Amino acid sequence: GGAPLWCLVSARSRAARSLVACSRPLRSCTAPFFVWRTMAALQAKKQEWTACLAKSGGVPGKCEKLEKELASMSKASGVDCCIDETVGLMRCTASGARSQGCGAEFLAMRECNRSSGRELTKEAGGGCAVAPGKAGIFASDAASLVSSAAPARSLKGMTDFGEEYAKSLGIAPGEVRF
Repeated sequence: GGAPLWCLVSARSRAARSLVACSRPLRSCTAPFFVWRTMAALQAKKQEWTACLAKSGGVPGKCEKLEKELASMSKASGVDCCIDETVGLMRCTASGARSQGCGAEFLAMRECNRSSGRELTKEAGGGCAVAPGKAGIFASDAASLVSSAAPARSLKGMTDFGEEYAKSLGIAPGEVRF
């Protein structure tokens, strides 16, 4: 019983030391080593999966066995390895949807890979919302900006935008300025 002791456990090198709370005396504190081994195994599996994806020619299905192993390890350790986001982006860029820009997939991948955690989350309607606990890093009007969806990507849409933008600058339709 009693208050937890803090155990400083060296894990093979000075750079890999971790500070973990233990509820037992120092000599029986094995949790930090277990956590270190689990994270090291997870990192090794992710590197193996990433190397397989790099050699797959853009076909993530070729690495399905490694993907399932990584997903299992990721779930067990509570660490998000961005598996769904990676596969989604690869599938989008390898398909006909690539012509639409794969914006949602790139955004999902970016948010998943943030070192401080996701700042934006996807909403059911297709827009985004500021992630819980992250409102403090955005301006007060950010919620209205991220909740909007990007316009459809088409030649007509770009032409209409260009004409409207030119009008806002005082340039008449058909007029050219350099």
